[in-house]
Amino acid sequence: MKPMRVIAKLLDGRVNSSDGLFNLDSILAYAWMLENHPDAVFNSEIARDGFIEPVPPLVKGEDGRWKSSSGFYIQYDEITEYWHKKINDADATIYVDFKGRRGRIETQKGETKAYRMPQIIRVVSDIEFYAVGDIKEVRRLLNTYITNIGKKGAQGYGYVKEWIVEEWHEDWTEYGPYGIMRPTPFSGELPNGEVYQIRMYAIKPPYWLKDNQVICMIPNVRKEEWNESLLYHS
Repeated sequence: MKPMRVIAKLLDGRVNSSDGLFNLDSILAYAWMLENHPDAVFNSEIARDGFIEPVPPLVKGEDGRWKSSSGFYIQYDEITEYWHKKINDADATIYVDFKGRRGRIETQKGETKAYRMPQIIRVVSDIEFYAVGDIKEVRRLLNTYITNIGKKGAQGYGYVKEWIVEEWHEDWTEYGPYGIMRPTPFSGELPNGEVYQIRMYAIKPPYWLKDNQVICMIPNVRKEEWNESLLYHS
């Protein structure tokens, strides 16, 4: 088990994420679930009623958190796009029985409600993570199962053209050159006079599980002022 740096080299830099937070332990936990319990990934009933704790190939700290960081990157742009859902009026008779009378599709509520949902698209550099664990296994899981980062991967967002996983000289999973390196439980004091957002957030995967959520300091992952070469310093 060794310190490592992981870089997601993106195809075009467009990622779909409302908060811009990407956590390596969550990505690896998802890959582990795909390999070991795929039915639980794709069946919400199993996920809710028969919870399985993922075991990514990372070292677990004394506090029960996996030793891995959030993803750090330069953000070049932020765009709001929309996805739409609306029933095709021409096919209305397939979905609604008007019993031979005139009628109309209700688009304001119910199963035929129309949606126009915003989604935040960020244009970013390659994404940089740090971890401590089994380098070969981390590399294998990422290359085998993870093709995208963020939401709506099927629409092409967050496509990863290459994963780089390499040994690193130091453990930067807790604190590093960018300050705190992952969501960290808030004790009431900010470290070294630094400024962080404070809010409820999970400290380990699965991040949707409320039992894993506490009041946290959120790392400053978007570093517009960075020189891009800083992402690849050694």
